[in-house]
Amino acid sequence: MELAHRWSDRNLTKIELVIAIFILTILIGTLSRNVLVLFSRAEQSMIASTVININTALNYGAAMAVMRGKYQELDTIAESNPMLGMQSNIDVNTLKIKMNDIPSALVMGSNNRPSNYGGEINAYTMDSMEKGKWYFNQDNLFLTYIVSNSEYFTSDNDNASMIQFRIKIDYADKNSNKQYDPEIDEFKSMKLHPVDNYQWNY
Repeated sequence: MELAHRWSDRNLTKIELVIAIFILTILIGTLSRNVLVLFSRAEQSMIASTVININTALNYGAAMAVMRGKYQELDTIAESNPMLGMQSNIDVNTLKIKMNDIPSALVMGSNNRPSNYGGEINAYTMDSMEKGKWYFNQDNLFLTYIVSNSEYFTSDNDNASMIQFRIKIDYADKNSNKQYDPEIDEFKSMKLHPVDNYQWNY
């Protein structure tokens, strides 16, 4: 009877160990998912904040151009790299250099350029892009972000971990020709529009 009792205790200990391991596995899995979600949400917030800052600079620059009657600068801004107008310290010498490449209105409306801006790329340098960084594609004029935490990110783009934006002019098409005519159409705003549909699934 005593031997049978010992074996019964031993079997019970094994069952308890299995249950403990099972519960621990569930807890680790839940914790890992929560950590991944936390990182993904932080990245999503960072992307949204950067887009807001860029849109603020774009709208400021566009408004300045409209106020001065320099409507031709709107197309120039829309086809430029918005990151070049985002810098933390602007002095007279910098403005003189940038005037050759960027409309003055865009430079004057600049916010801080994000520290994770990786520079300009083209078809020959796309393979060098790093996760968690912004790039400006000189070929298609897309501002591109490479998603770092892509576990809960989906996109219509063939590259599921890439978000692409294009600068567009929002306007009231008075003559219904589906293109912006500065002398006819009413300018509303200028901002980044996503090229592909994307979403975060938590």
